[in-house]
Parts: sequence; C-alpha cells; structure tokens
Amino acid sequence: MHIKNEKGQAMVEFAMVLPILLLLLCGICEFGWIFSNQILANNACREAARYAAVHYKDDGITNIENQTDNIIENYSSDFYVAITLPEAEEIKIDLTVKVQLLTPFFGFLDDGSGYINLYSQCTMRIE
Repeated sequence: MHIKNEKGQAMVEFAMVLPILLLLLCGICEFGWIFSNQILANNACREAARYAAVHYKDDGITNIENQTDNIIENYSSDFYVAITLPEAEEIKIDLTVKVQLLTPFFGFLDDGSGYINLYSQCTMRIE
C-alpha cells in the first residue's frame, strides 16, 4: 500500500487561517485602544466638570478655564475642550479627542487620516 506524501499540509492550512487570525488579533488591540482612550476622555471630562462646578463661584471663569485645561492635559495633550458657561446653574464641558489608529486594517473607522474622533460630554450643577 502506498501512503501519500502530506508534507506542507500544515503550512498550507496555517496560511489559510493566518489572515483571519491577524484580523482578529488586530481588532482586539484596536478596539481595546479606542475603548481605553474613550475611558480617559470620560474621566478627564468628568474631573474638569467637577472642578468647574465646585470652584465656579470662588474663581473667575478665566482661572476655571486654565485649571480645566491643566486637568485635561494631565490625561492627554490631544484633547480639545469647550466650556459652556452656566445656563440654569449648570456648567457643561465638551471634550473631543483625535485618537490615532494602531493598525491599517480598520481604515473604515476613520476618514482616511488614520485618526478617529472620540467625544465626551459632562454637565454638572454649580455648587
């Protein structure tokens, strides 16, 4: 009886599975990176809004804007902040961050620049 030569079979199977495996691993890394940056943006926005709400009556608006910028820069220098002055005793912080994608596999998420925009917003009552 003659046995067929099966050399290279595992290599062919691995070559067929490798693109799917790489896409899965890169997807896990990419979405973890985006999720981590979203959590950072949420925390920075909430901390800045809390500071502004507590110190609004004590400090001037210029000092509050400087302090909230400092708080947010402790998280990342890529955050862009907009502070809405109080209407009905509430202060609102809008935060935008551009996050660079780690892998080129997920270009459909961005606008072709390699970055994705994340947003965070927090509103707190002035104390």
